[in-house]
Amino acid sequence: MSSYLNNNSGVNYTLYYNILNYFKTIMSNHPSISAVTQGDISKLDTDQFPGYPLGNILITDLSFETSVTNYQIQLIVADKIKNKNNESDSRNNEQIVPFYREDDVVDIHANTLAILNDLTSYTQRGVVGFEINSNIELKAFSDEYNNGLAGWVATFELTTHNNRDRCLFDLLIPVGSSGYVIQNCDTQVQYNVVLNQSASVGQVFATSFGPFDVSTTTYSALGCYTIVSTFDNSSDIDYYGLSVIAFPYTDFGTCNYCQQWTTPQIWNTTPQNWDSGSNAAFRLWSTD
Repeated sequence: MSSYLNNNSGVNYTLYYNILNYFKTIMSNHPSISAVTQGDISKLDTDQFPGYPLGNILITDLSFETSVTNYQIQLIVADKIKNKNNESDSRNNEQIVPFYREDDVVDIHANTLAILNDLTSYTQRGVVGFEINSNIELKAFSDEYNNGLAGWVATFELTTHNNRDRCLFDLLIPVGSSGYVIQNCDTQVQYNVVLNQSASVGQVFATSFGPFDVSTTTYSALGCYTIVSTFDNSSDIDYYGLSVIAFPYTDFGTCNYCQQWTTPQIWNTTPQNWDSGSNAAFRLWSTD
């Protein structure tokens, strides 16, 4: 049942892009699929691909539950309809018992159905973070989209884990907030902020350039700020819940020292090991 769905390890499959990329990946890796697309297959009538069959992924609807996301998925595998007397068609999927038709729609339906069975079976059985709790409904088509294609549409509900955290960040700023006026050490631009912890005037701290935490093991998007004053009962807030990151200090004392930690010119070095390592003689630090 979806309520017992395991949390994904390594890939957050609840993200829309990751769902699309997952299906594009398994379709691209299938030996019988030559092209992969995304979106409404009826809009492919003007496109020609170097090879067929093609696989198509379309997300039609989704819903959020307490700890899961339910995606309504349409997987389409289709092939170009060809006349059987086309001698340039070097196919190897002809039936031993001939079907007396002028084209190969029956062969296409047989092949594309087998491909969809592979794709849905792998998704249902081979990925820890996915559940397909409903039946997989399939519908055959042939040249219904004015693009000369035939195949199958598989429709099913895909359930994936979703933490649905309640405390990612604050979207509603309380009226009449109290906080600090901070000044960017590089630009001297000032902001009204409510910090995620208590602080004091004169403190120099590092944070990201927005209201989101960043890992303290990288220097990505870090900046230095000085607390210049406080304010009370204001609704003019630039950032609410801005993090004071211990990188490694919550108070560097000066902008210069904070910048030496957050913007070193040699990657993965800090003031504590200026004189260590093979490149110690070449280490320079910004003092602007």
